[in-house]
Amino acid sequence: MSATSLGTLGVWGIGNDQTGLLITDHSFDFSDQEKPVLSKSGEIIGLGIYQEKVEIKISGLVPVTSPFTGKIAAVLALGNAIPAHAQNMTGGATLLRSVNRAANNEDWEKIELTAIHYPFMIVV
Repeated sequence: MSATSLGTLGVWGIGNDQTGLLITDHSFDFSDQEKPVLSKSGEIIGLGIYQEKVEIKISGLVPVTSPFTGKIAAVLALGNAIPAHAQNMTGGATLLRSVNRAANNEDWEKIELTAIHYPFMIVV
C-alpha cells in the first residue's frame, strides 16, 4: 500500500519484492572483527578491521503460487540492495544460511530467511 506523503518524511516501505515470498520486513546487520595493536603499557594504539559481513533477515508470507524454494548454503539473489554501510561492499556473495517456515490453523503460512553477505567471497 502506498502512503500519501506530506511534509518532511523518512523512507516508506520496502522497495522491491523478494522472489518466492510476500515480503513484510527485512533487516541488514553489518559486523566485522577487530584486532587491536597494544602499546607496551596495554593501551590500544592501532586497530585492524577485517572480516566484514552483513547478516540479512527477510520475513514474509508464503504465496499460494511460486513459493520460495531456495536451498541452504546456496547463493540468494536479493530483491533489495544492501545499504552501503560497510567499507568494502562492492562484490561478493550472499549465501542462504537458514529458512524458517511456520503454519497455523488460523493464520497465513509465514517464512523467515537468514542470509549472510560475504563481500570477498567468489562462488563458482
